[in-house]
Amino acid sequence: MSEAPSQPEASVREPEAGAMHDPDPQTPERARALGGMAHAIGRVTEGESLSSRGVMGAIGGVRGIIEAVAPGLLFLIGFTITRDPKISSIAPAAFVVLAIVVRLARRENVTSAISGALGAAVAVAATLMTGRGENFYLPGFLTNIAWALGLLISLVVRWPLFGIIYGFATGQGNSWRTNRPIRRAAIWLTVVWLGMFVLRLAVQLPLYFAARATDDAGFTDALGVARLVMGLPLFALVVVVTWVVLSGLHRSSDEVSGDIVDSTGENTPTP
Repeated sequence: MSEAPSQPEASVREPEAGAMHDPDPQTPERARALGGMAHAIGRVTEGESLSSRGVMGAIGGVRGIIEAVAPGLLFLIGFTITRDPKISSIAPAAFVVLAIVVRLARRENVTSAISGALGAAVAVAATLMTGRGENFYLPGFLTNIAWALGLLISLVVRWPLFGIIYGFATGQGNSWRTNRPIRRAAIWLTVVWLGMFVLRLAVQLPLYFAARATDDAGFTDALGVARLVMGLPLFALVVVVTWVVLSGLHRSSDEVSGDIVDSTGENTPTP
């Protein structure tokens, strides 16, 4: 994949190794509101080093992790014990309602809880209407397919989605396209995130179709386990990779921030 043309020559231009501009004052709030990928971008832009606390924040914190994992785990446990999809759907549905009620009672932000509730509601509805346990995981496939397609299309049209999110999260707009290190990192990190969604589909879709074709509950159990293992743990791993790459760009930026390259190629100390 070819890169976009580099920026025109000027009397004073940004060094090629310098990867980042000064952060927008609203970057932390904007990035954390987006969560996940953007959260990691915001942390690195602030100069924060990779840490377990930072990664936990990027994947939703303890509360977010519980709310994300519990519905699928409760369904898996219930289905393994009862082999009844409809009965197994009761616990996940009750948990989601309880999570929203608790947040409302404590006057906390319910955005993430409602987002998770919508996915769980569709999963429960699909299970109740069809009476098939494997359909509890169907909404997750649709989400992964949508993300995979979006990331792939962004690469094809040479506007990698990671770069777009980076520009929005940092308040830099489209200026990342004129910075070769950031543009290159945006391409490869978009590939990394695409790989996560494709890997999920490659492992889980065969289990889903096997469960439908054979009516073997064991395939549904395996699908539930795969969904848990390839959910937040894999997501956290990709966040760590993202953090490491962006931190490398940030360090490169710091190393060259004392010099400006003029049109004659001579280095001049910054004021």
